Amino acid sequence: MGTFTTIKFTVPEIKTQFVSGGTDYSKSNIKASNINTIKTINNTYGSLVKYWSDIFEIPSGVVIGFIATESGGKMTKPNIYNATGLMQVTPSAVYECVTKWKNEVDAELPTQAVNELNKKVPELLRKSPLTSTLKSKLLTLLEKDASFNIMAGIIIIRWLLERFGNSIYGGQLNKAMVAYNAGAYTKALVSGGKAIITPIDSLSLATNIRVPKESRGYLYKMLGKDGFLSLIYQQKAI
Repeated sequence: MGTFTTIKFTVPEIKTQFVSGGTDYSKSNIKASNINTIKTINNTYGSLVKYWSDIFEIPSGVVIGFIATESGGKMTKPNIYNATGLMQVTPSAVYECVTKWKNEVDAELPTQAVNELNKKVPELLRKSPLTSTLKSKLLTLLEKDASFNIMAGIIIIRWLLERFGNSIYGGQLNKAMVAYNAGAYTKALVSGGKAIITPIDSLSLATNIRVPKESRGYLYKMLGKDGFLSLIYQQKAI
C-alpha cells in the first residue's frame, strides 16, 4: 500500500438524494432494489473486484459502486459509444490510459496488470495503434471477460485519480467520477492540461452547470443520500 495517491471521500458527501423523473433513491422500493444490486454484484464478482482493487489501492466498495451505477452488475454488450460490460469501459479509454500511463502516473503500472495485459492484449503495452482489429479485440475482452473488464475500469479510475494528483485536489473521487462518466478530458474539468474546476465539496461539483447533466446525476447516485457508496459504507449493504 502507499504506491498511489490516497483517495478522498466521505459518505454521503451530498446530503440530498438522486431524484429524476420517477426515480428517487430514498424511496423504499428503489432503495431496496439498489441494495439488492449491490449484494448481487458482490456475490457474483466480489472476489475479482477485491483482487484488482487491492492492487490499485482503491476500496472495493467504491468499485462495486461504479459497477452498480454503470451497468447494474450486467456484462452488457457495447452500446452506441462502445461502452461495454460491468464498468462500461470503452476500447479507446483503456487504450489511452494504458499507453499514456508512464507519462501521466508516477508509479509503475502494477506487475499483475502488466502480466494480464501481456497475456490478453500485449498490443497495448507495445503502444500499437488503435486499429479496428485491436478495437474489436478489446471489445470482445470487455464484453466476455469479467476480470479484464474490472481491471480495465480500475486502471481508468486510478489513472484519473493520479491525473488530478498534481495539486491539493489529487485523489478527489468526485472529480474522477465526473471524468470517468464524461470523459477524461472533458472541458468541464480541464483546459490545456490544467484543472479549471477545483471545488473540494461534491455538492459544488454536482450543481456546476459546466459539468454535464448526466455526470452531475452520477455524483448524486454515488455520493448522495442513499447513494450507492452510502448504502455500502454507511448503511453496510455488504
